[in-house]
Amino acid sequence: MNNLSTLRILAAGLAILSINTGSAVAGDKQPRYPKKKPNVIILFSDQHNKHVMGFEGHPDVITPNLDKLAKQSVVFDRAYCVTGICAPSRSSLMTGLYARTMGLLSNGEKTTVLNEVVSLASFFQQNNYKTYAFGKRHTTGAIDAGWDVQRSHLCHETPGNSYTEWVEKNGYAKEFAQDWSAEFGKGSPCSSFSDEKIPTADLGTRISALPENMTMEAFTTMLTVQMIKDQVKSDQPFFCWATFYRPHQPYTPLKKYMDMYDVSAWGEGVRNGSSIRKPASLYEPKENIPPMMPLNQKLIS
Repeated sequence: MNNLSTLRILAAGLAILSINTGSAVAGDKQPRYPKKKPNVIILFSDQHNKHVMGFEGHPDVITPNLDKLAKQSVVFDRAYCVTGICAPSRSSLMTGLYARTMGLLSNGEKTTVLNEVVSLASFFQQNNYKTYAFGKRHTTGAIDAGWDVQRSHLCHETPGNSYTEWVEKNGYAKEFAQDWSAEFGKGSPCSSFSDEKIPTADLGTRISALPENMTMEAFTTMLTVQMIKDQVKSDQPFFCWATFYRPHQPYTPLKKYMDMYDVSAWGEGVRNGSSIRKPASLYEPKENIPPMMPLNQKLIS
């Protein structure tokens, strides 16, 4: 289950954009709006607490690119996620409707309303935008309609053209299976390791053996950057949902990034060994933890 209750959208987020292109008030010498409509990119991170970024003053986390983006942009401190569950939250983002209006209470919910909505991508498409979705979407029905080009991390969303199949074609199926199994105990669906049992990891965490350019983050980044380059000379505006799987579990950082932090005592002795500041909720008494979120006390004692 995903938790997007702390979703953070930077760079003005999902701004309310004018679709008018050249209208002018009587007497104006110049159009009020430029001839070409603005391009729109949503950079979307999954399960990302808004406080866990450098520009938010976190004492440990190193996020130079997000810090730079925030410095050059408008940061909204009062933007709220309508629900703490992944698919309903994403569906609200893509429709502007409350999750409860669509009858979405969990990731598995499907209602007739989902086929009656107008998605954000469809709205842009109807206004002559070329639309792209790169990375995990986790939406369904008409909510997921309106994409001209789409490539997901998940093979069931873009069969034959997903990250799972791409990384396997590039010869790194085993390395990705080790990452995926940290949470699920086997490789991802559609991979050659989908039925092979592989041990999970404590807290779904292990160091990744993937090259940096073969990660899920690299996949979304590569496709988004290439799309921007291809669109430079186009007169048609674009809308792109660049959605990143992280920091959602499984937690499988590259060693070069893990080495940037003092985690020598992570695991046993976490309470006193590591210099990283832990949130107070980490030590919440077991009786206060919701039944669906059991806490492994051995890992934090």
